[in-house]
Amino acid sequence: MTSPLARVRHARPRSILAVAALVAVGAVAVSGLGRIDVGAAVSALAHARPELLAAAAALYFVSQTMSGAMWGVCQGAGGIRVPVATTLGLHWIVRASCEVLPMSLGEAVRVAVVRRHPDGAQAGTWRIAGSLAGFKVIDGAVTAVVVLVIALATPLPGPAAGLRWTALAAVVGMAACALVWRVGRAKLRGRLVPARLSRVSARLGEGAGVMSDPSATRVAGVLGLLAILTRIGSLAALLGALGIAPQAAPLAFAAIVVAGIVPGAPGGAGAREVVLLPALALTHGVSSAHALAFSMAIQASALATSLLAGAVALAWLGPALLAGRRATGEPVLDMEPDVAGVTAP
Repeated sequence: MTSPLARVRHARPRSILAVAALVAVGAVAVSGLGRIDVGAAVSALAHARPELLAAAAALYFVSQTMSGAMWGVCQGAGGIRVPVATTLGLHWIVRASCEVLPMSLGEAVRVAVVRRHPDGAQAGTWRIAGSLAGFKVIDGAVTAVVVLVIALATPLPGPAAGLRWTALAAVVGMAACALVWRVGRAKLRGRLVPARLSRVSARLGEGAGVMSDPSATRVAGVLGLLAILTRIGSLAALLGALGIAPQAAPLAFAAIVVAGIVPGAPGGAGAREVVLLPALALTHGVSSAHALAFSMAIQASALATSLLAGAVALAWLGPALLAGRRATGEPVLDMEPDVAGVTAP
């Protein structure tokens, strides 16, 4: 059995750098939060306007429901026929998982719940994973464009002002990559995917049908944009509840997205504060206590809404998930030649 020390010695440099980055972010977060008056942050949160807190939770619910509908469009384009209401229920179960599991592990639940539900079981794991990949690509593209637009429109302080040109270059680069993939995706797939993985690749490609369906792509993109706009509205309501200028909501959204690049605690806690607090302080003059109160409100609002909606969805869909069955005809990742004449089930 390989010892832990031997595994560390043979670890890839990229893995070591990733672990070091996580440790550094954690150290910065602990150091920074230790200098903030947490009592003042709790006091600011306690005096928040309850009607705006309720509005923020309602807008968050609408935002995530839009995101669930977007996922449903991606599944439908990939040949996974799950009713819209069922898809939304499964989405809320996944959101609840994301709020309690670290490192974005809740997203792994997405494939599992569809795989176990009778309406999605026949699709097979690889097709479901492909639809999830298509959903994530479109969601990431729409989110990236919104964040880059915010970076271009928001006056950033000092040396950071040059980031708007970096953002513009990134938009051009993304468009160029999308064009290259659209024109030569068939050739690229043939060169990058080994022959022995062609069956799995085919099922993944079928599941990611939204990427080759312009109509479904447009619908999913519009739903993704609406989800982002309502999410920004939810953040604006939280800011207003704490007496902070709601105009800071777009910047707060961009900071949350950037912080989410580094996987960490459930709901993005820790990494979010490292990015969000300085951003609000430098651009809008928000005190560290109020910025921390805002971050705590984000966490509490998302957690409470997701757990409540997820519990209702689980009570409704739980029996079907527990009775889930394996799909027939799903290709198995066969890495060896079929010399014995036994085919994959």
